[in-house]
Amino acid sequence: MLKIFQYVGEYMTKWLIVATLMGIGGGLAAVALRFSIDFVTGVSYMLPMWIAPVIGGLLVSLLYKWDKNAAGFGTDKYIYAVNKKNSPLPFRMLFSKLIATAITLGFQGSGGVEGPMLVIGGSIASGITRLKGWKNYFCDEDCRILAICGAAGAIGAIFRSPLGGGIFVVEILYKSSLHYADLFPAMLSSTMGFVIYSMIAKATPMFVIPNYLPNVWNVPSFIVAGITAGLASLLFMGIFRQTSNFFQKLPFKSIHPAIGGLVTGIILIFLPDVAATGTNVIQDMIDGVFPITLLLLLLIGKIVATSFTVTSGGSAGLVIPALFIGAVSGNFISAAIGDGGVGLSASLVITGMAASLASVANVPIAAAIMLVEMVGLKLGVPATLGSIIGYALGHSQVIYGVTSPDHWQFEEVKQWRKNDINKKDH
Repeated sequence: MLKIFQYVGEYMTKWLIVATLMGIGGGLAAVALRFSIDFVTGVSYMLPMWIAPVIGGLLVSLLYKWDKNAAGFGTDKYIYAVNKKNSPLPFRMLFSKLIATAITLGFQGSGGVEGPMLVIGGSIASGITRLKGWKNYFCDEDCRILAICGAAGAIGAIFRSPLGGGIFVVEILYKSSLHYADLFPAMLSSTMGFVIYSMIAKATPMFVIPNYLPNVWNVPSFIVAGITAGLASLLFMGIFRQTSNFFQKLPFKSIHPAIGGLVTGIILIFLPDVAATGTNVIQDMIDGVFPITLLLLLLIGKIVATSFTVTSGGSAGLVIPALFIGAVSGNFISAAIGDGGVGLSASLVITGMAASLASVANVPIAAAIMLVEMVGLKLGVPATLGSIIGYALGHSQVIYGVTSPDHWQFEEVKQWRKNDINKKDH
C-alpha cells in the first residue's frame, strides 16, 4: 500500500508540474497565433480581397522551402507524431507553422486554427525535452504525453474551452475511445492554457447567444438540423478528398498554394463572407436568419474555398470551417420552418455546429462540450443532440489522413483512426 501511495504521489507531482508548464506554453502559443493573424490581416486589407489569398499562397510556398512540414492542416502530423514511437514534432514547426498559418488566414485563405494549434502546441514538447538535463526525466511515453499536453494547452486557449480542449486532443487520436492516462494531463494543460490566454487576450466565449432556453417541443427541429448538418459535412468531406486527389496529381507542387489561393480569391469576389475563419459570419447567423439562397451559396463557397486553401498546402485547420458549415445548416432549417424566434434560430445553429464538428472530426464528446463552453450551458441540449446525430452520420468517414505530403505516413494515420489501435501497440 505504501508503494502505491508513493507511486501515485510521484506521478501526480510530476504531471501537475509538467502539464501546467506545457499548458502555459500552449496558451502563449495561442496568443501569439491570434495576434499574428490579426497583424497579417491588417496588412492584407491594403490589397484587393481576391488577390490576397494568391499573395498568401506565394509567401507560404517560400516558407515551405525552409520547412515543408508546415503545409496543410496539421492534424495528421499531430496524430502521427503522438502514435508513432520516436517521431516527435520538430521544434522548428512551432515557428514555421505559426508563420504559415498567420499568412494563410491573414491573407484571407479559408480555414481554421485547430490543426495548426495541435502542431504548434505539440512541438513545444520537443523544445522542453531539448533543455539540458530535462530529457533524462522523460521516457518515450512521457514525451508522447508531453506533446498531447502542449496541444491541449493551445486548443483550450484558442477556443476558450478549458475542458473541451483537453478532451478534443485525446479523442481525435482514436476513433472510439478515450485513454485516461492521456486525458487527465491534457485537461490540466488545457485549463492552464485557457487561464494564460484569459490573462493576455479576450477570455469571453467565442460566440454570444440570445437569452433562450429550449423546450421539449424544439427537439424535432434540433434533430432535423443535426441531420442536415451531418449531410452537409459528408458533402464537405467528399469535396475535400476530391480536391486533395486533384492536387496530388497536379505537377509544379511548389506553386500549389498560389493555385489554391487563386481559386479562393475568385470565390471571394462573389462571396467575401467565406474568407478566413468566418467566425463573425457564424455570429451573424446566430443573431438572425439569412435568405435560403444566400445560405446555399455560403455553404458551397465555404466548402470549395476551404478545400482549395488547405489541400493546396495552405496552413489552416478544419474545425472552424466545420462550425461554419453547421451554422449554415442550422440557419437553413430556421429559414425553412419560418418565424420561430431568434432564440430557436440560434439553437438550431448551435445544433448544426455541434453536428458538423462531431461528423468531420469524429469527436462527439468534445464537440458537445466545446460548443457548450463556446456559447453557454443553456444550449447544452441542442449541442448534445447535434453531436450525437453528426457522429452517427459521419463516424464511418475519416478526413484526417487524406493528404499525403512527403515523408509523413498518412496511411497509418487513417488506420489508427479507423481501427482504434491501442496506443500500447505503437
